[in-house]
Amino acid sequence: MIERYFRAGVRLKWTFPAAVFGAWDGAIVDSRSPTPAMIYDGVDAQLVSPYTSVTTLGLAMRTPIQYHWLDYALGQTARLPIGPYDVLTGEMTGCLITQWSSAGVRFVGHVGTVTDKAQENKTVKNTFARGMSADVRGFNPAAAWDFGEIQTMLRSFKASPQPKVLALVTTAGNFYSIVMLRLQPDVREPGLQLGRDWCVGGIKQVQPMNRDTLILELRKLRDT
Repeated sequence: MIERYFRAGVRLKWTFPAAVFGAWDGAIVDSRSPTPAMIYDGVDAQLVSPYTSVTTLGLAMRTPIQYHWLDYALGQTARLPIGPYDVLTGEMTGCLITQWSSAGVRFVGHVGTVTDKAQENKTVKNTFARGMSADVRGFNPAAAWDFGEIQTMLRSFKASPQPKVLALVTTAGNFYSIVMLRLQPDVREPGLQLGRDWCVGGIKQVQPMNRDTLILELRKLRDT
């Protein structure tokens, strides 16, 4: 499972996909961005003990990490069938991440709300709420962390990295919130695409909300 790579101090070579600009109509749309390569690149001694090695973690250097990327579609809900790999999406600042079944297919969805876009947010939340299936579950990944926790991670580094929160939904149905720290500078490794150095700041498993609680959450956040 992919979550074993998201331990504090694990370094990754990865290009963060950009948000997708759509029609801002609240529609539920299929995710269309390709999944960028993610390569395991050892551990960072600034965040973990220098005596922690890749063999201690049971991981092999330069291992490609298998996953599927789910779009953050602004003003819409992007969806992606889950399987055979876990689903990763972001960045998270308050959007809900959901999972549901339709016609025998399990989907993960990213409800694409945007800061300071009250009317657009109302549209996307209302549209998603009207179409929710009985088995829908979800969570707010950004709410899993407080400011102090992330600041503690940043203080471990000589040069301040840029934090981003990601959401992970596994094929087993588990929900995780991950803090990823973007390090500098851009790098190009032989045989790899242009990307950035990243370090995992931390990971938390979150218990998902059920349908009734999600409806209340959508109503509460409707005008934010």
